[in-house]
Amino acid sequence: MKDPADEGGCSIRIRRFKPEDINQIKNVARAAFDSEVDKYWSVVGALRTPYTYIAEICGKIIGVIEFELVYLSRSSEGHIGYIFVHPEYQGKGVGTALLKKAEEILYRRGARRIWAVTSPNNPKTRRFFEKNGYREVSTKIMKKTLGSNNTKKLLRRMVYFKGDIIHVKELSSN
Repeated sequence: MKDPADEGGCSIRIRRFKPEDINQIKNVARAAFDSEVDKYWSVVGALRTPYTYIAEICGKIIGVIEFELVYLSRSSEGHIGYIFVHPEYQGKGVGTALLKKAEEILYRRGARRIWAVTSPNNPKTRRFFEKNGYREVSTKIMKKTLGSNNTKKLLRRMVYFKGDIIHVKELSSN
């Protein structure tokens, strides 16, 4: 595993995605995901998601986060679409730095909570969210929190499939 500090004295920089970043994002997605579906949709998401931020070191993209603000009838909620880091840089704080950036932006935009979905067979990402203050909740708890119609709307935005794991983090009172 590479230590970001070993990269020519450059530090990790988080910035907004630019269209010319797409080829490097494809390379990171190919390295980060085993699933062809995730390799494809993570790149599509980078282009389509309202907020895409990248982590780079010495101009080399090493991680990506894609997120959005979803307006519901009772609240605004954040949603993390994809977050992925090149395997050589995983476990070095890159994903956490990207997640903190998304949380900061979503908080400033008025999100009450941030939601994410993971596959039940992805324990590494589940632990990542847990380590960063997210808790796993059921659709029943989600409905109690948001109401039935808002839950349906948000689950559609999150591309939720029965059996997926839902993660949520409450943000400070907005």
